[in-house]
Amino acid sequence: MFLLVTLLASPAARGQQIVNPDATSLAESLPRDEHPVRITLRPSRIVHGDFALPVSVAPAVARATLFINGVRHSDAEGPSMVFHVRIGKYLRRLRFRVAGYDTAGNEIGSDEVVVNDPQPPFRVRALVPPVLPEEGLATIAAAVSAPPADPVREIEFFLGETSLGADGAAPFEARFDPAAFSPLPPYARVTARSKSGNESHDVRFFDGAVAERMDVLVQEIPLSVKGNLTRPLQVADLTLLDTGTPRPIDSLTRASDRPLDVILLIDSSGSMLEELPVVKRAAAGFARSILGGGNRIAVVAFRERTIWLTPFTGDIAAVERALEHLEPLGQTHLYDATIEMLYTLQTMPGRRALVVLSDGVNEGGDFELEHVAHYARYSGVPLYPIIRNGLLLKLRRIPLAKFDAERYARIAESAGASYFLIRKPAELEGVYRRIADELKNQYIIRFRTESDGRDIWHSLAVSTAIKGVTLRAPRGYFP
Repeated sequence: MFLLVTLLASPAARGQQIVNPDATSLAESLPRDEHPVRITLRPSRIVHGDFALPVSVAPAVARATLFINGVRHSDAEGPSMVFHVRIGKYLRRLRFRVAGYDTAGNEIGSDEVVVNDPQPPFRVRALVPPVLPEEGLATIAAAVSAPPADPVREIEFFLGETSLGADGAAPFEARFDPAAFSPLPPYARVTARSKSGNESHDVRFFDGAVAERMDVLVQEIPLSVKGNLTRPLQVADLTLLDTGTPRPIDSLTRASDRPLDVILLIDSSGSMLEELPVVKRAAAGFARSILGGGNRIAVVAFRERTIWLTPFTGDIAAVERALEHLEPLGQTHLYDATIEMLYTLQTMPGRRALVVLSDGVNEGGDFELEHVAHYARYSGVPLYPIIRNGLLLKLRRIPLAKFDAERYARIAESAGASYFLIRKPAELEGVYRRIADELKNQYIIRFRTESDGRDIWHSLAVSTAIKGVTLRAPRGYFP
């Protein structure tokens, strides 16, 4: 969860904007007759493997170029075209921007879409003419992407630092007379404001240069505390290093003051037949200890596919009824189910966690454990794996089994969560209780960091000088 503010720096080409697949696209926020380039497919679910991106263009477009995260990928020609992209299985946010050019090589339009990012930020893009008219009015337009839950309130237009006024409805644009400005500022700026107060800025120079974007993001991370803490933790007790750089902490709040969304993902394959009565009882106890104070739980079973037994709910009776419908059947697509739930939780604002119960055996599907490890780190969602596998405990001296067990532990620790390997079903209630206690007693650290829009891992370290107290936070994040 973050608030977006933009700092302006010297002109330099940078990465492209972000578009929510379920939101208004950049092209769709323009007038109908100003759509020289349109991406006609806007995925709203996970995309992996080979991906085809269809595009339609106006007759004036002689050539189109696909950029992926700001890097040129390929060119195409014709009124309708398809760009083929090999995404693979290491999921990450991909920004596809297709720019259209006329026969002289001038960019005359573009459209953008993002995949594998269920909650991209509120963003705006300024559209300025490449050459200002010698007489008459010139137009500055704005294309905005806004999540459905946070629509645009207004867009303000600037010529240099002089305001040209604000527009509250699409098509967003402002007209001005270049002859009225002496000297004429070399750039135009737009500021978009959302209903919730988020802001996004963009600057375009009339000579075609792009202002360097440096977004200031407000990050929120969970912090677990263990040890003999005799008083509430305070900001002054903590030191935070972001990629080795000390960062001031803006605030530290008790997690109990913030609502929590949890997905309880439960293996309901045939291999869990004997454990199900204990699983139902333990999961119900976990729900009872978590719910209240605005917290919600969704119960999801999985075998070859995921089965939502409840939506996110604060109703304990609904959770208990759903757990009674757990039936063991089929094979375990553990890794596919985990990635799907991580993706789902990314769409949820605020605190969230994924608690997975399985025997740890994956019996098919598209993804492997290494893909889960990558995406768990990328998503930033705390993942609590509970592996009920007595055989795996016995085999931990065997290199492969030991590797898998250690990999699960690293996945959890990287997200600031905990990993549990249990031998008997009777241990499950105690494990669920420990997870519930941890989630209820966390703190939330809020701090600011800079990003130029690229997906670069930021390592994170939080420490305290208080003796006898141990802290656990995510090992890092993607801004």
